Amino acid sequence: MIQTLRQIKMRIKSITNTKKITKAMQMISAAKLNRVKTLYHDSKPYMLDLEMLLGHMLADSGDFRNPLLERRKKVNRVALCVMASDTGLCGTYNHNVIRQAERFIQERGKDTVELIIVGKEAFGHFRRLGVPITHSYLGMNGRYQRKIADELAEVMIGLFMSRKVDEVHVASTRFRPTLRHAAGVWKFLNIDFQHKNIKRHSYMYEPGRDEILESLIKRYLQQVARVALLEAFTTEHSARMLAMKMATDNVEELITTLELVKNKARQAAITKEVLEITMSAEALKG
Repeated sequence: MIQTLRQIKMRIKSITNTKKITKAMQMISAAKLNRVKTLYHDSKPYMLDLEMLLGHMLADSGDFRNPLLERRKKVNRVALCVMASDTGLCGTYNHNVIRQAERFIQERGKDTVELIIVGKEAFGHFRRLGVPITHSYLGMNGRYQRKIADELAEVMIGLFMSRKVDEVHVASTRFRPTLRHAAGVWKFLNIDFQHKNIKRHSYMYEPGRDEILESLIKRYLQQVARVALLEAFTTEHSARMLAMKMATDNVEELITTLELVKNKARQAAITKEVLEITMSAEALKG
């Protein structure tokens, strides 16, 4: 389809305006990413230290019993916490998380899974599928709130302790500095460190072993929920920043192409006018 010079200029102007939007969104996502990434990097070492300490203490306390450590012989129902975003324009971020959650639901059976949803994208998707949603946290828009993270931990612990579910899992995306993020499903409850091959340590306890472990277990799970939410938001902002950068690069490439088309159209118009003048002059000569 042949475009006039005016149409090409209008298209370039329109695409340039789009570039301003994508560039602004990229910068906003970068600012949000820096803010939440700092919180994430500050929180994760504390969680890992708690995990190491708790693992060592449990290895040293073979007779200690706690409901949150209980591995149910028969798993009838499970809870799955799906951490997605409230808005789109973040590449395949939501798609990857939802796909992992769907795969988990298919493996366990739709009638045996209860969902805890973070983010409108996942909420709308699973509501259409008819999967039971027990709790939802919407409208956070990637803004981390410790109160929400602690409430999320209490909800998951409450479902497990009340025996409404026999396991609790989380579907989320792990943050990687390379900007290549891997979505997956990992276990939140019951607490199980057997696969981590933690060595046994001997401790002296004050005031008492059971009191310390009871407090440590709850604090550990609370910190795991905080880090999981921070990691999900960090990945979301990272994915959106990358998506907007790619969109901006594509717009710039399209503008360059249209500039070439515009120059060719202008040259063709000039050549046509020169030919018309020349032909008119020859016709006047007779």
